[in-house]
Amino acid sequence: MPYFDAERFARLLESEGFSAGQARAVINALDDVVDESTTIVTTDLVSKADQEQTIKQYKDDFSRLKAEIQQMERRDVDEVKTANERLKSEIEKLRKSLQEEITRSQAGVRLDLNLEKGRIRDETIEQHEKLRKTDDKIESEIQALRKQMEGIKLQILQYMIGTITAAGTLVLGK
Repeated sequence: MPYFDAERFARLLESEGFSAGQARAVINALDDVVDESTTIVTTDLVSKADQEQTIKQYKDDFSRLKAEIQQMERRDVDEVKTANERLKSEIEKLRKSLQEEITRSQAGVRLDLNLEKGRIRDETIEQHEKLRKTDDKIESEIQALRKQMEGIKLQILQYMIGTITAAGTLVLGK
């Protein structure tokens, strides 16, 4: 506590027109205010040991949270990789199946052309139209699958960025 010269302050008050009793009353009131303020301030203070223990607890909690977030990220990345591989495999199977079907369809059309050229000319036009529609449908389905995969990738990236941002916010917040 800094030193306070009560006698000097009392003389100053008396020189300004206060009576000795009034000066003593002001000094007593100031003394009570200072004592009460000191008590209030000291009760709100935390000991260094308590502060260090709280900081250690926060660091431990943050370390556990960081480990959990990293584990969740690894698990999510593994799940995404697995799903991506599965989708690639399914797309490859579809592509092969469609390729085989196209090959079979073309072989059938060629056989029919060799057997009945006259009648087949009209049928060939129809078959080519069907093949074009099938190719268009296949292409549109492949495009839809690609768009769906891009959407999934975007969602994964958004989730990862959100997780990293949340982790960063937690780090910066602490």
